Amino acid sequence: MVVEARAAAPLVPLRIFRNRTLVGGNLLMLAVGLAVDGMLFPLTIHAQQVLGYSALQFGLMSAVMTGMSIAGAFAGQALVTRLGVRPIAIGGMLLVLGGALLLVPVSAGGSFAADVLAGLLVFGPGMGACFVAAQIAALTGVPEEESGLAAGLVDTLFTIGSALGIAIVTSVAVAAGRHGTVDGLRAAFGAAASFAVLGLLAALFVLPRRR
Repeated sequence: MVVEARAAAPLVPLRIFRNRTLVGGNLLMLAVGLAVDGMLFPLTIHAQQVLGYSALQFGLMSAVMTGMSIAGAFAGQALVTRLGVRPIAIGGMLLVLGGALLLVPVSAGGSFAADVLAGLLVFGPGMGACFVAAQIAALTGVPEEESGLAAGLVDTLFTIGSALGIAIVTSVAVAAGRHGTVDGLRAAFGAAASFAVLGLLAALFVLPRRR
């Protein structure tokens, strides 16, 4: 950051971070990356190692979340022009939080329908809505000549969030799972929920009320 501030032609001009909406969108996208991959990693472990589904079986079952995320993205895109970015981001993050919390009580003797389905049905549309809100916020008010930089920043923040999410929930699962795999997975889902809380705080206190 010090080098960029002193450079004659910085790769990332620090003035871009004066845009509050851009900063909020990037923080939201970071939280989305943390929560999405932080949830998907332990969910895959639970489905295959605890519930005994094959990768193909669980992939087909989890397509319900993909479908719901598409629905959430379309709904978010339609509503953001009426309500603004902030309400869509808040609503989306509440759904992501709710979906992660629904997965916390997973059990060794459960099933996809009993343990997983409700969480995916709630998490999916929240994820889609958050993607839309974060992308729009991260590009709002950015000069045309810096739009490529802004798009690169938000994509980078999602990638960073994804990597950190997996790393953190893995550490949490290992630490909490000394007495059983399911205990570790429950803790991992709880960590994913905490990431959604961070995104909710960013939506509430960083994004402007109307943009």
